[in-house]
Amino acid sequence: MSDKKEQQEEIDFINQTSLQSAVKKSKRKQLVKYIFISVITTVVSLYVLINGSQYLLNKKIDNENYLFEMIHGANINLEGSSYDYNLFSVREDSMYMKTIGDRTIVWDKTVKTIPIFGKPKLVERGSGMGETLSFNKEAKRVVRYNYFNNQRKLDFYYPKLSYDYLPHELDIAATLDDNKLIEVGLSFTKPLSIKELKKKLGYENVNWLWVDTSYAAQMEKMTKELPSDDLKTKGGGGAFGFDVNPEVAYSQEQVQYFNETLKQLYNKKIHKSEVKEAIKGIKENTNSNPSNLKFNGAVVTGTAKELQRFQHMDIIRASVLGATIDKY
Repeated sequence: MSDKKEQQEEIDFINQTSLQSAVKKSKRKQLVKYIFISVITTVVSLYVLINGSQYLLNKKIDNENYLFEMIHGANINLEGSSYDYNLFSVREDSMYMKTIGDRTIVWDKTVKTIPIFGKPKLVERGSGMGETLSFNKEAKRVVRYNYFNNQRKLDFYYPKLSYDYLPHELDIAATLDDNKLIEVGLSFTKPLSIKELKKKLGYENVNWLWVDTSYAAQMEKMTKELPSDDLKTKGGGGAFGFDVNPEVAYSQEQVQYFNETLKQLYNKKIHKSEVKEAIKGIKENTNSNPSNLKFNGAVVTGTAKELQRFQHMDIIRASVLGATIDKY
């Protein structure tokens, strides 16, 4: 009888409402705990993923953009870029400008998609790097025009090559309306050092310097294989060089900065073939001493009156009209 009573009490204990409530409460706490841990884990994982992705993309953006643009393109500057981030890629909208006198004009716009892995893809271009070609009878040469704004593009003439015709369009620039701001590309009779430029060219109205990155084998190949003058010129958009800062004009600091930037580009394998060719030419032209950098030309801008001082300089072999805009 006693055994039956104890068994009954045990059964009653297990079925008690308080115990069932305690078990349910414990299960709820455990479920909440699991949910909390899952949420925290997910949030932390997403935070790490998003920030890690953005870090890698920012690093790639730095590598791809500014270094190269700072020393490439005659009087063409990357004004700025805006970025729209996705999880594994970023959209980059960039604007390129030219400085003419005391004003700037939009030269080109580009849209790129930059993935974490793989190469950037050009999605859209404002056609500033595109061009129309036409032989201009008055200019006696092939003139190139920017698709984006229909402005004339600059061409340079190598001092080491022979040409059937050398333009002297600085003379035209010097006669234009004083309401115009004018860009002119100058090509020198021979490569000049930074000291020679300081003495003979000065820095007023000088915007940009064209660095000599040519080498003997390249010049020989161009002479033998390229039949016409327009194929033997150097388009301004593809030239290496740097801006002239009036505060430190023609300083060795600028030369050093250019060389260091080129070295960084080489080490990071950005625009690998172009950079490698440029370094090869500089080594040959400076006897492996980059501080003795040579220059083949320059970009000057200003009003007709301001540009007249360059007209009779014996260091200038050829001159080409670039963009022109109204001053007012």
